[in-house]
Amino acid sequence: MNPSLNKYNIKPGNWKPDFERFRQAVTTNQPGPVPMGDLFADPGTMSALLGEKVESFLRFMARNSRSSDTPTDETIAAGLNFLKQSVNFYEAVGWDFVTSHGLLNFPGFRMHLASESEEEIKGGRRAYIESDSGPITSWEDFASYQWPESPGVINLGAKVLNDMVPEGMKVMVLPGGLFEWTTWLMGTVQFSYALYDQPDLVDAVIEKLSDIIYKGAEELMTLSNFGGLFIGDDMGFYSGTLVSPKILREKFLPHLKKMVDLAHKFDKLALLHSCGNLEAIMDDIIETGVDGKHSFEDKIMPVEEAYRRWGDKIGIIGGLDVNLLASGTEDEVRKRTRQILDACGQNGHYVLGTGNSVASYITLENYLAMLDEGRKWNKENFGSEF
Repeated sequence: MNPSLNKYNIKPGNWKPDFERFRQAVTTNQPGPVPMGDLFADPGTMSALLGEKVESFLRFMARNSRSSDTPTDETIAAGLNFLKQSVNFYEAVGWDFVTSHGLLNFPGFRMHLASESEEEIKGGRRAYIESDSGPITSWEDFASYQWPESPGVINLGAKVLNDMVPEGMKVMVLPGGLFEWTTWLMGTVQFSYALYDQPDLVDAVIEKLSDIIYKGAEELMTLSNFGGLFIGDDMGFYSGTLVSPKILREKFLPHLKKMVDLAHKFDKLALLHSCGNLEAIMDDIIETGVDGKHSFEDKIMPVEEAYRRWGDKIGIIGGLDVNLLASGTEDEVRKRTRQILDACGQNGHYVLGTGNSVASYITLENYLAMLDEGRKWNKENFGSEF
């Protein structure tokens, strides 16, 4: 553990995980100490806190992929190490869960490295999805596409973590977002044209993707330490949804409801992370039954306003703006943390966290200051840090 962080009292064993505490905060209006959590933490952030290099397992696999489907000993060792480091990080900062990405492998979509990003920033170089086109733009592409088939591979990380997490901690799995994967595989531009030129192709891609994602999620439900789904599916940008609310309501939200219903059938949580301005479809999202919504940005809608409008119907997660965590002072972060908790933390249905994720470009000290201030606020208001 990085010794320079002693002032934040961060060390393994300080706080005992309790997933039921997190579940209660998300799903009920019962007052109590506010737990902490987010979608995930970047490897760069984990590296800075743990004081050792943490490499994304997904990045390692991409760089060391072989023609054979059989993983090498090096890949297996790297994967296990990354999962252990993930558990160490999330336990150290006081989360009640560890997140695991579903290892979906949809070949053919392209990414571009940002030309001005550094090789060794706090987490590595940045890349962007190709938006002009994707591997599926015609029925011929659809018919010849190599769709992944094995949920066992998709859920490999979650299965290992299931036997690795300490008592009280659960695994929240990011199974992949249907809207994201549809636009990535078709390309956002071609997808937009196809909505009018080839709507049957769009529907076929959506149905195929939904079936694969659902089957992968279905396999997770009986794992002993599986806590639920944290569905990451960015559907918006600063001023609105990326496509018309009507398209999202008709083509995508019914599949979200299907995933939510699956989770609830097995008494698991179903959370949604989605960036952007989703005001136009927020009531529709709530109607799917999803337990909690994550990702809020002050310039779109401060989390206090989101909590005021929807906090009696759905758990509100996070909201401390990433821009402030990246560029503000520690005092500013602590002040903003208290503002949010005073507005959202008294009556349940709230979890303290960032406005997006524990990104590698935010200041680690600012992130830890947010958590520290949250624990102090809990102590003052409920007599306990957690």
